[in-house]
Amino acid sequence: MLVLGASPRAANGATDTRVRLEYQADEQGGCVGEDELRRMVTTQLGHDPFRADADQRVTIGITRSDAGFQGRIVWTEADGRPVGERVLSSRSRDCREIAANVAFAVALQLQLVERGATTDASPDGSNGEQTPAKPADQTPVNIPSPSVPAPSPPAGGAAGAGRPALALGAGPAVGLGMTPETTAFGRLFVVARFRRISAEIAGDASLPATQPEPDGTGAVVTALGASAAGCAHVSFASGCALGRLGWLRAHGTGIAMPSISWGRFTQVGLRVAADRELGRFIVSAHADGLVMLSRWNVVLNDAVIWSIPRVGGVLGVDVALRFF
Repeated sequence: MLVLGASPRAANGATDTRVRLEYQADEQGGCVGEDELRRMVTTQLGHDPFRADADQRVTIGITRSDAGFQGRIVWTEADGRPVGERVLSSRSRDCREIAANVAFAVALQLQLVERGATTDASPDGSNGEQTPAKPADQTPVNIPSPSVPAPSPPAGGAAGAGRPALALGAGPAVGLGMTPETTAFGRLFVVARFRRISAEIAGDASLPATQPEPDGTGAVVTALGASAAGCAHVSFASGCALGRLGWLRAHGTGIAMPSISWGRFTQVGLRVAADRELGRFIVSAHADGLVMLSRWNVVLNDAVIWSIPRVGGVLGVDVALRFF
């Protein structure tokens, strides 16, 4: 920060280094564009160092990693010979943080080169627009990544690094031990995540499942539920504690006077999941194990035809859209 705090007049007094910028990043995934990165470097350096016809080149790439984002900076001479490389990493889910770190490293390296060129300048004080020759040691200085937060985004831009992410999603699932037979479920959910912690609320419903009897009678059972989950995330995997409030709707079939009844119950359990981000979409697969806290039976003509298992499970795939 002391280096960047040097006055603009002092920086302008040095020989301005000209380099050609090659930049690649996933702008649809929230990364800054080339114009924004140029502005960030120019603001910190005090002048625009990028020229399309410059001989020397700096190649910048920002890619998503399992932990967050990775930035790679490669410096190349006019003859194509690489003279230095720097790799920066960020655990933030906001690409603007790694972009700010990359811009800081590029601006500082250029400023060090310019100050070195000024020291070696000829006595006549000439500081023309041509690119100065680099010192013998061409490797960029391995400065530590700055600990300052990324700059605040403009109005309407991406969210800041410290803000939670909110997503809305849906997905199909298969329920085991939730109804008389394995059946399909559908669920809707809202999830909020802050760094490695997330919370989810969801609603689910099953297709009707029939428990038949040898005499042609039976019961049709439908399951409904509302659940809440708290999760901890490590890389692409997560583990969650679950609580679910469920309802069973049962009505008789094949009998003279069918009736409908409802039963309410509670379940607790655990979930393991794996997710992958595709731009603003999040695709995840999960497996839930649930334990019923009380026993319930489905009774037809005063006879128990199905006892709800104490342990059940859900296997599903979800797709969520992240809003910020």
